Amino acid sequence: MPRGQTFAALLIGIAAGSTSSWAQPAPSSSAVNNWSELRTAFASCWTVPPDTEGSLIAFRFGLDKTGGMRGQPLVTSRQFMGDRDAGKRFEDAAREALSRCLPIRVTPAFGAILGESPIRLRFINTPPTAAYQLNSNMTIFAPR
Repeated sequence: MPRGQTFAALLIGIAAGSTSSWAQPAPSSSAVNNWSELRTAFASCWTVPPDTEGSLIAFRFGLDKTGGMRGQPLVTSRQFMGDRDAGKRFEDAAREALSRCLPIRVTPAFGAILGESPIRLRFINTPPTAAYQLNSNMTIFAPR
C-alpha cells in the first residue's frame, strides 16, 4: 500500500475506534482532585510484600500539572526489618507502586497545585496511627 494510503487507513482506523497503539485508552477512573484522593490512589497501587513488618521507606518527588512525575523520586529515609532480601522486596514494592500509579489523571485545578508542591510520601508496614493527610506529606500504612 502506498505511504499516503497507509496513513489514511491509520486515520480511518483510529476514527472508527481501532485500538491501534497510537490511540490513547479512555481513563478508567475519575480524575484526582485533592490530596486525600491522591493518597487513596497511592495506597491502592501498593502491594505490601510479606515478612517486612516494621519497614518503611520515604520518597520526595514532584509531579507536574498533568500528574506525571518530574525526574526521579529521591529516597529520603529507609528502615528495613528482616533480612536484606526483605528490604529489597519492600523498596521494590514501593517503587512499583509509584510506577503503577503515575502518571495519574488529575483535575486542572489540582494539577496547578501539584506543579507547585513537592510531595513527601512514606510507605510504612506498621499498624496505622493518627496522621494528617491534608497536604503533600502523605503516609501510606500497610492494610490490616
